[in-house]
Amino acid sequence: MKMKVAKLSVLGVTVLFAVFLAGCFLIVSVTQPLTVQGLQQFTATVEVEVDGQPDANPHYAIVGLKLPNDWQVDSVWFSGTYNDYCTFLHPDSSDKEPGGQVDYWTDSLEARYPSGPDMQWLVYQSSVSHVTVVSKDTVDLFVKMTPGVTQGSFDLGYFVSDAALDFTDPTWYAASLNNSITVSGVIPVELSSFTAIGTKTGVQLNWETTTETNNLGFDIERSSNGRDFQKIAFVGGKGTTTAKSNYSFLDQSAGMSKQYYRLKQIDLDGSFKYSSTIEVDLSVPETFSLSQNYPNPFNPSTTISFGLPVESNVKIAIYNSVGEFVTVAAQGTFQAGNHHVNFNASDLTSGIYYYSISAKGSNGIEFMKTFKMMLMK
Repeated sequence: MKMKVAKLSVLGVTVLFAVFLAGCFLIVSVTQPLTVQGLQQFTATVEVEVDGQPDANPHYAIVGLKLPNDWQVDSVWFSGTYNDYCTFLHPDSSDKEPGGQVDYWTDSLEARYPSGPDMQWLVYQSSVSHVTVVSKDTVDLFVKMTPGVTQGSFDLGYFVSDAALDFTDPTWYAASLNNSITVSGVIPVELSSFTAIGTKTGVQLNWETTTETNNLGFDIERSSNGRDFQKIAFVGGKGTTTAKSNYSFLDQSAGMSKQYYRLKQIDLDGSFKYSSTIEVDLSVPETFSLSQNYPNPFNPSTTISFGLPVESNVKIAIYNSVGEFVTVAAQGTFQAGNHHVNFNASDLTSGIYYYSISAKGSNGIEFMKTFKMMLMK
């Protein structure tokens, strides 16, 4: 089989893929971000037209990526008629295809194209073989990568083969080694939610981050008037991570009145920034209530407030403009009192949404109410 190569441009860098199905391939369109920061995961999409021909031999794709040491390849796959993922090929593992003349791809690529002290070769192989393709169809190729925190310019390298490699025949493989790319800036600690809930034993604080960079941790500060804050605790951070992280703290010394809380996020170098302030009112209202969110319109966060005369099982659900369920803003058992939930809609698109509370009190009374809110990005 003569190998066909599809080209994918990612941030100005040409990525070459061995298309391991017999036949001709044509790139129809490429969708990709124009810029990226460190730790900002991105997915590039390529629409490929495939005009297949019969081939009785099984073939596997090999994709080699020369990347900075702190970069991460999250996934390589394509969808459509030829739905398949590529899996990581360990440097000490041989490829699956019989007759391949180079078994240990990472060592072979290092020997032929040295990556240098701050770079490395990562190799991926199709998870299944493909034998015969006789139809004409369109498929989408996807590559998901996450740049590291190291800033600067790098020459990325890309290598592809159908696994029947002989370095003496350049028609059996393709390499692109001098693709300059610059990483400037790093995504900071992104706080996606911060809530305060009154319980029988105190005020339960919960918060979530979507990414963290050099995060030492969080000072928890409390105020009785919303102006004068004092530190009451410290919770350690996760350093640098692109995974979602959840944190919690129970304030058992809060009085039975309105309290204000904020987070002081501290970097490893001592720099810091404050979160928005949230409040919880532990005084007991006479009736159930749900208030209009504030601010409204909002982007991307808003506060939803509600009151409970007795301890209640509460759920606050978010719906889109046609009434379809989107997510849950808060759920659980809440103590009698006034509560304020911060809702972050950074993952949602602009438009009209509805939030609805359903509460069942310990006295058997049930309460439901719905308000409309507008997200404007």
